[in-house]
Amino acid sequence: MKPTPDPRSEGPQDQVSEKFPISEEDVHAAMKKIPGYLDITASDFKDLYALSYQHALDRVINSVRAEDVMTREVVTVDLGTPLHEVADRMAASGVSGVPVLDRNGKVAGIISERNFLKHMGADKASFMAIVAACLLGQGCAAIGIRKGLAADIMTSSVISILPNATLAEASALLTRQGINRLPVLDEQGKLCGILTRTDLVRAHVYG
Repeated sequence: MKPTPDPRSEGPQDQVSEKFPISEEDVHAAMKKIPGYLDITASDFKDLYALSYQHALDRVINSVRAEDVMTREVVTVDLGTPLHEVADRMAASGVSGVPVLDRNGKVAGIISERNFLKHMGADKASFMAIVAACLLGQGCAAIGIRKGLAADIMTSSVISILPNATLAEASALLTRQGINRLPVLDEQGKLCGILTRTDLVRAHVYG
């Protein structure tokens, strides 16, 4: 059995090559398209490609700011928004979470699909647990929260970032907290955007 390589022992070029694999045949084909003589082997070319890509990736995550890639048109709800309206707005907008604003326009909480599932009785916030309950004839799990408001199920401890935070900082915060989105607040605490894992992926690919 081939031993599993330890990621800690791999260099950046190894990790990048695994994600974006190129063969020596690819390299030879590319080298033939470059006019003139190239004093470089296919193996060297692959290493150069991997290191160049890693350098570009590091540059993006350490220089690009949250405000450069965040979603500015944020779907929001209020503390008193009925949950059926919250769900409808999330579904219509194709988002899995929304900030909850107080009467002053400040972020008071966050509602995600996980909040809905948790308050619908899924102990582990599992969508399939809800589906299983419905299929077993145990009734609609949403009945219990049908008359609820956004304030009833939101997560009130909001983790946010400033517009000038780097993507490296944002990525580390998302990973450390195990969350999928970060409200971006200005110095006055006003919501000016939201940064999601999808935004980070787009920045890495297109940055």
